[in-house]
Amino acid sequence: MKRVMCVVLLILLPLVGILAVQEQQIIPLGSPVYADMDDLYLVLGIGTPSDSRPWSMNEARAILSIASRQPLSGVTKQLYDQIASNLEAPVRWSFGDGFSGGVYLDLAGEFYAHSNTDVSDGFTSYEDWGYGFVDRKPLAKLRLDMAVSDFFYTYCDLQYGYGIARYDDELSTLGESGHSLVGALTEDTSLTIVDGDSILSQYTKAFSNNLIGPSRDFDFQWPKRAIISVGGSQWNFTMGRDKLEWGNSHIGNFVYDNHVDFQEYARFTVVSEYFKYEAVDMFFDTSYSDDEFFRMMMSHRLEFRPLHKITIAVSENVMYKDTVLDFRFLNPAFIYHNLNERSKFNALAHLEVSYTAMPGLNVYGQFCLDQAVAPNENDSESTAWGALAGIEYATTIGKGIYSTYLEGVMTLPCLYRRDGIDFVMSRRYAGLEASGNSHWYTQKFDYIGFPYGGDTLVFEWGNSYRVPSLGKIGFSLSALLHGEVDMYTVVCTTGGYANYGSTLFLGDVIYHTYTATLTGERELKDLVSWLSGKVYAQIDWIVRSDYTKATKTFDNFRQDLQCSMGVTVSL
Repeated sequence: MKRVMCVVLLILLPLVGILAVQEQQIIPLGSPVYADMDDLYLVLGIGTPSDSRPWSMNEARAILSIASRQPLSGVTKQLYDQIASNLEAPVRWSFGDGFSGGVYLDLAGEFYAHSNTDVSDGFTSYEDWGYGFVDRKPLAKLRLDMAVSDFFYTYCDLQYGYGIARYDDELSTLGESGHSLVGALTEDTSLTIVDGDSILSQYTKAFSNNLIGPSRDFDFQWPKRAIISVGGSQWNFTMGRDKLEWGNSHIGNFVYDNHVDFQEYARFTVVSEYFKYEAVDMFFDTSYSDDEFFRMMMSHRLEFRPLHKITIAVSENVMYKDTVLDFRFLNPAFIYHNLNERSKFNALAHLEVSYTAMPGLNVYGQFCLDQAVAPNENDSESTAWGALAGIEYATTIGKGIYSTYLEGVMTLPCLYRRDGIDFVMSRRYAGLEASGNSHWYTQKFDYIGFPYGGDTLVFEWGNSYRVPSLGKIGFSLSALLHGEVDMYTVVCTTGGYANYGSTLFLGDVIYHTYTATLTGERELKDLVSWLSGKVYAQIDWIVRSDYTKATKTFDNFRQDLQCSMGVTVSL
């Protein structure tokens, strides 16, 4: 056996090498590169790096090169070096013809606990946790990638972990939940859904973990990332399943946001130092209904940096619903709003602005317009828009960087909602039945953009202290006020559109949620040089109550103290 191993090693060793950076490799949104680059730019006072993400390796290196022109010393030099290190290619099997491939294994152990196990208080689902389904890591993930020169890159992962729900969990149908219409997607009230009212055992028990053994409850919905990327020195085309976000918000972005499990899209970008063009076609699951329609979201975005301190981005986005794909509509240079096909399209306009007034200080905002009444138009449809504003500050303290932000968001009730075509998505999740010979299915509905939808007022204050290559701690406070209009509210009434107007919290009840969050993580690499990983923890104290306007009283008070902790290693 030893002789066989020696022969194999002798054959493979000449093929092993550290490649030059694979330019078209797509950096996942969970990478520390993004937070580190944001901090570096803010401290240096050179504006903000592109808020259209994820980046390719090529784009990330171009963004970092702008920072290299600034005086770097102490913490900023250490942070720069860490980013540069993370942008280096990993060790891969490489061949003389430009082909290379890699295999990587991530292992994670996580443990969860919370104080309120009373089902009637409602802390029973992933929506009720600060560290929910999308945040929780699988027990094991195998990552595979391949590249050819600097032109082609592909990636796929396989994972083993718990799914969004288990076979014995208490799920509801649309009819039982009182939801007669979901985002104008389906009127099938017998459809089984998983939502905030579901009773999911992994979020209800006082103690749980991700240490899944042989089980029918594992997550069938993988790979979570599967992409093909091709490109050149200033352009990239990506097709696949990954997370995508547009915007500079800490709470949630209006067009594309990363709070979802994943998105599936085709994406084309062209970048320069002062300009970025992007076109995206996003595709959605249509398995929730037996109708003949398909749905896709078409977007184009222009990002300008007239000065390094100022970033302005505008985008036009339409939801396209039809029975037959018309290729005329796929032209990203067209003005989508002027397609004038109300039965097929719903448009959303978006503006982002950020201004770095001085080193360490940045102000930013977003505005999205879903519906407005133009001159000579009737007001049969409700005005619908969302606005966001924030200020952030960062400075070096000791060996690390302290950063803080204060942000507020307001959305009108009918944002993302319209009879027939909504900016709401559905995803089907599957599991094994008790016999193991057949499957069960459930649907999860979600907003594509801002995670709380319309009829909301949200404020958040966040703080963090990060020491490059060592770890970070963070603390945040948030307040969420939500009205009675959500993605399940019927907005289409007999004879026309339900006119909620521009009044926030039109209903009699305002739902209040207040959250205090403490986070911390410690890198392992400086403790064990050959091991990449971290230990981390998050504590959330969530307090909820309902305010009735008619009586001017708060009631239905409930609270939950949640703790999530874990360790990850990558091999």
